[in-house]
Amino acid sequence: MSLNHEFYLLPKKIDVKDFWTYIECRNNVIDSVAIHDDLVLYIMDSLEWIPSINPALRGNPSGRGINYYGLTLFDKQSSKTLISIFSSWRSLIKNAPDEFELTGAFFYGENGNQEGEYEKLVFSRDEVITQFEKIISMSENLAAGECYLYHSGI
Repeated sequence: MSLNHEFYLLPKKIDVKDFWTYIECRNNVIDSVAIHDDLVLYIMDSLEWIPSINPALRGNPSGRGINYYGLTLFDKQSSKTLISIFSSWRSLIKNAPDEFELTGAFFYGENGNQEGEYEKLVFSRDEVITQFEKIISMSENLAAGECYLYHSGI
């Protein structure tokens, strides 16, 4: 089973609190993309710079970053930063070989032995670029102020 973070571009007319409750709301999705958790974790520090809204809390408080395990909303205010961050990562990854490795989490050896190793994360350059371009495109739609980008964590 793979863990993905799902992003949905939704028109503002949808009540985002009902998006997961009522299946018929999902017919109004404008666009979507899923990004593997390993990749999200790799770029997580930069995602913390993005203005966001937490729809799971009373009053939909503003904040920064993604709600890793839950829901996050991005709006017009988020668009410029989303575009900039994902464009920067896309530009960097364009230099990678067709299949590339990133360094993941550190795992200790058996029985807590200090001799462990870092997980090797393998990605397809073209798939990652396509996913990031989708986020950039959806974020450009946010700039008009008529949509939300809805993130569903793992």
